[in-house]
Amino acid sequence: MFSKSIIDIIKERTSWRTYTNKLLEDDTKEKILQILQLKDFKSPFSGNAEKCRFELISVPEFDPEEKKKIGTYGIIKGAQEFIVGATEKADYYREDYGYLLEAMILSATDLGLGTCWLGGFFNKSLFSTKINCQTNEIVPAITPIGYQAEKRRKSEKYIRSFIKADVRYSWDKLFFETDFSSSLSQKKAGKYETLLEMIRLGPSAGNKQPWRVVKEEDKDNFHFYVKFTKNLKNKIYNQFVRLDIGIAICHFDLTAQEVGLKGKWEFVEPKIRKSDELAYVISWISE
Repeated sequence: MFSKSIIDIIKERTSWRTYTNKLLEDDTKEKILQILQLKDFKSPFSGNAEKCRFELISVPEFDPEEKKKIGTYGIIKGAQEFIVGATEKADYYREDYGYLLEAMILSATDLGLGTCWLGGFFNKSLFSTKINCQTNEIVPAITPIGYQAEKRRKSEKYIRSFIKADVRYSWDKLFFETDFSSSLSQKKAGKYETLLEMIRLGPSAGNKQPWRVVKEEDKDNFHFYVKFTKNLKNKIYNQFVRLDIGIAICHFDLTAQEVGLKGKWEFVEPKIRKSDELAYVISWISE
């Protein structure tokens, strides 16, 4: 699926909001269309979620009125194509969607293309129509895909500065050992340090980084949680945290596969005391 190390791709990936107005070249477009087919590619949630499907939507095919209603509100400029997906509502459908779309975004990065997660700033009704959404389907998020402009616009630089796009939480705020009272150091993480670091580098809505991971003491088992905020100012981001944890698990899972660390994903919530803001998601059990 990738031509180079997934670790390098994750480090390289960054959100781009300014594009060159150029359509994807034919061979590149064909590679993207192949990726969107998801042949034999699943997430750890796919067995519990309903089917996801993705399409490449071309803006030049929109009529003039539709082009005015794309709804990216000046956030995205110059993008001529978007990856748009639809999924049926079911258990873990957002986590599944987050994992799959992030894998596609990393594939696009591998091809030298720009992308940007959009969970709120787009016309959901328009894009739902373009992908022929059924009554039981929704479009949780989309991404523009294309050739990045040489420079970011001032407005894009402001957005990145406002959300501190290049800043990530330190390890002691994200990773824990035994329970949430003891942080997990990079040294103690051992051979799993790189996997957890790839989580830390992941994108998230508003850069809120809602993932939390607890490692069992003396065992290489990891339990994944999401943090919902009670802060009224940031509560709007709660609708995206399950997409975000899908992204985090995508990074962990693909990196584990690359470095040869074997394990299985299970839904076995441990008896760990946690705050009301935290919700258990899934566990990785080493083999």
